[in-house]
Amino acid sequence: MHLRRVLLVLTLLVFTIFSANASDKIHKIQTGESLFTIFSDRLSAATILNLEKEIKRLVPDFTLRIGTIVKISPASVTLSPDSLTDISVKLLDDDFDIKVTNHPVHTVTSIAHGVVESSLTDAMAKAGEGIELAFMLADIYEWEIDFFHALRKGDTFSVLVEKKFAKDRFIGYGKILAADFVNQGRFLRALYYEYNGVKGYYDADGKSLKKGFLKAPLKFTRISSTYTGKRLHPVLNKYLPHHGVDYAAPVGTPILATADGTVLNREYNQFNGNYVKIRHLNGYETLYLHLSKFAKIKKGSRISQGSVIGYVGSTGISSGPHLDYRIKQGGKFLNPLTFTSPNLKLPKAQREAFKEAVKPLVAKINNAYGRDIRFSFLRDARVRSDGSMM
Repeated sequence: MHLRRVLLVLTLLVFTIFSANASDKIHKIQTGESLFTIFSDRLSAATILNLEKEIKRLVPDFTLRIGTIVKISPASVTLSPDSLTDISVKLLDDDFDIKVTNHPVHTVTSIAHGVVESSLTDAMAKAGEGIELAFMLADIYEWEIDFFHALRKGDTFSVLVEKKFAKDRFIGYGKILAADFVNQGRFLRALYYEYNGVKGYYDADGKSLKKGFLKAPLKFTRISSTYTGKRLHPVLNKYLPHHGVDYAAPVGTPILATADGTVLNREYNQFNGNYVKIRHLNGYETLYLHLSKFAKIKKGSRISQGSVIGYVGSTGISSGPHLDYRIKQGGKFLNPLTFTSPNLKLPKAQREAFKEAVKPLVAKINNAYGRDIRFSFLRDARVRSDGSMM
């Protein structure tokens, strides 16, 4: 009899909990909705205005954005404006009580491995990671690897990255702390290090992966024509030298300055269409032809490496949307695909501190290979355990 009574009580308790949860409603804010939309059947207009003022007093940057998650239950409403904040509104007749919960962020480090079959983004997705990690990795290696010309099937990568969690959910990536990339058999290691406010990625010998020039002025497009002394022009239909590299890309694709410099020309002519010429140190110049439009730059503007200077188009004498990118030094054109940019190095005073600081990163990424047999044989035989070359 006692056992039956206990079972009856437990059954009623489970039913009560289930019924309470079943009455909860999850809603995503749609276009045109406001706090009045959510609370109009619970509170008066005057009380809703007071509620909005109190929420903004407690959470100054609060905005009810499209997609905000709202949990509605009989006695309360919880707003989640971002992954770290819950605003619980307890309903008391025509009054309210607000509790704001700021959830802590927990950061863990994780290793991701991948093998390229078609593209870096696809390889990252197959590794179970987000596309943003592919772009982060490409940003690190953009001075070493041309991701739309030099990437090959079978290339591999390993990434030691920070992952951030809140409310037991993944909310985004932090820094990449270390990475290995094997591109066409060439082993490239990147180690994160910062000193005196300077942050960057270096190889095991302390050479910066950032160089004077980017490998290319666009990301994730394809080369449609290379640098050559003689080519049949697709519009003029006669053989002419082609002193640049053509990158095919959709109209409007952002074009990046490949190095720091000063804008010499930002203008239109009938051959180049809209084009930009930038002067750099040591007599270098870069040219960007056939733009659809310019970014907010003008002649004489100082430009930083990676800044957007314009957008892909097909102005001037052009057979379709593309960027014609050229490099000159001392008035002579250079092949952008074979051009070697000078290395940047850590100051001598920082080199010992760097080696000590990156030891834990080197150990973590090296140890990861032992846990994944597919990658244990990929390192070049000339590479030491710290990633430096023999």
